[in-house]
Amino acid sequence: VLLLEEFLLELSCCFLFLQLYLLGGIVGNDRIFYVMSLAEDPEYHLGQLKRFSLHELQAATDYFSNKHVVGSGGSGRVYKGHLVDGSLVAIKRLKQGCTHGGMLQFQTEVEMVSMAVHRNLLRLRGFCMTATERLLVYPFMVNGSVRSCLRERPESQAPLDWGVRKRIALGAARGIAYLHDHCNPKI
Repeated sequence: VLLLEEFLLELSCCFLFLQLYLLGGIVGNDRIFYVMSLAEDPEYHLGQLKRFSLHELQAATDYFSNKHVVGSGGSGRVYKGHLVDGSLVAIKRLKQGCTHGGMLQFQTEVEMVSMAVHRNLLRLRGFCMTATERLLVYPFMVNGSVRSCLRERPESQAPLDWGVRKRIALGAARGIAYLHDHCNPKI
């Protein structure tokens, strides 16, 4: 039981590492993004991605209130937010300095993350980029993270059975295999 749990935790950490890696220094040769000011096009979209305004995300999180923090790490904090359309989102507010190279680098990183579309990966919904802020918007996972399901279960809840743990491990492995073998460009 402990070995599988540790394996699943490692897979979860691999996804976190992958996300940090993507946000920390990948530069592509072909760019879909172009540098433009918010005044030029505040509703700029990339495929299914939406470019959110800072005001939208501030309103969704009560101006990034601590009561909405659902996680934090080396790259920044994650906030639970309610958009005007009623949808729940997770908003990752990157610390300054977590995206090296400025605006064009962040745009490239968002482009790379947005192209990784697989049923076992959380899909990026949108982003916000200002002179001082870099934010990523994901759908909110109401059932929590893999880590919370494995490690942070209340004592009143039974541990996950082997069948569920196996499905989690296989799903994580399929997501990683997609990133390494089928995603274009490979990550």
